[in-house]
Amino acid sequence: MVTGRTAIDFSAGHSFHHLFAMCDFVQEITVLKLNDGSLKELEKWKNKDPDAFDWAHTKDILQDDELEDEEENLKGKIGRILKWDPSKCDPADMLSLSKADIVINYVILELMSEDHGDYRRNLKKICNVIKPGGYFLSYSAINCSYFKVGEDKYHFLPCDESFYRKVISEEGFEIKHFVKFDRLMCTDAMDHEDGIFIIANKVKEP
Repeated sequence: MVTGRTAIDFSAGHSFHHLFAMCDFVQEITVLKLNDGSLKELEKWKNKDPDAFDWAHTKDILQDDELEDEEENLKGKIGRILKWDPSKCDPADMLSLSKADIVINYVILELMSEDHGDYRRNLKKICNVIKPGGYFLSYSAINCSYFKVGEDKYHFLPCDESFYRKVISEEGFEIKHFVKFDRLMCTDAMDHEDGIFIIANKVKEP
């Protein structure tokens, strides 16, 4: 369903497992992070720093005994890891490269946006680096207002299905795939209703 040679990843923290699925066809991935901590941790992992976070436990979660080989393949596909400050510039201004075939939102829009108007503005910035005919992939949650790490509680912009469909369509995309995942665990770490995954094709400029 999704094809392309280049991808730009906007993702929270220093997670990378959502990128495994495109390693078979994407040739180059650029990763943008909002803070130095996430950027440095991802660089440690990519450069095989002995102090890098150990992701070995994810073999059980992903049910994949070949995780190490997949990690090495992904490391080879990731080119630049850059810090992006959305208050200062659009990603297109700082990247100085051609628009990408694929752009991924891994809950970054929901974390960085204070309200729905802010979400629309940030979505537009991200969509500006997708070439015509390219794809926007989004991993997020329905009606989530916060998430917790230990005792720390963080903002998460609540959005429902109709909002996601409307704002993505308004940016010139045709939604090809919209799937919701049931909440599997009862925990106060997040208050979302469902998880979602969206694939949208850029059919026109807004």
